[in-house]
Amino acid sequence: MNSPHLSGWPRAALILSAVLALAACGGPETASRPPMYQNLAEVSGDLDEAEALKIINAYRANNGVGPVALDDRLTALARVYARDLATKAGASPTIRPDGKLDARLAAAGYSQAEVEESVTAGYYTLAEAFSGWRDSAPHRAAMLMPAATDMGIAAAYLANTKYKVYWVLVMAKPA
Repeated sequence: MNSPHLSGWPRAALILSAVLALAACGGPETASRPPMYQNLAEVSGDLDEAEALKIINAYRANNGVGPVALDDRLTALARVYARDLATKAGASPTIRPDGKLDARLAAAGYSQAEVEESVTAGYYTLAEAFSGWRDSAPHRAAMLMPAATDMGIAAAYLANTKYKVYWVLVMAKPA
């Protein structure tokens, strides 16, 4: 006997499709996402540095390393360098430190005894960037730099570039 009503699997599939369709109608809700999951391409690279500090310090603690503090000078130089990387993105197929970190630190008035820098691109969220750094030996070493007491972090967004979001992390110990 044929029933005009859906039951079992076909009905569940229809309900799930309707729910997903309705959810898609709302568009991106960047304001309701936790800062770690904010798509920086949707918020013009506006990174929540305090959230980044919290995540990196939790990772350091889980690995037996002491916390760091956000340093305004390091964050400012990271912002400038991230914007510079984004602006020059078409000139090179890879993103690498330019070897001028000491000059940037001196210009910022930060006299360091030890410093590590991580430069990367293409991660749209802090969660993605953190995961990428954690899974890369050089970036992980920078995040876990035992002597570090200060940190600066920034992301820059530039729409018409290959990677769109460019990241700079500086871990340092002052002299």
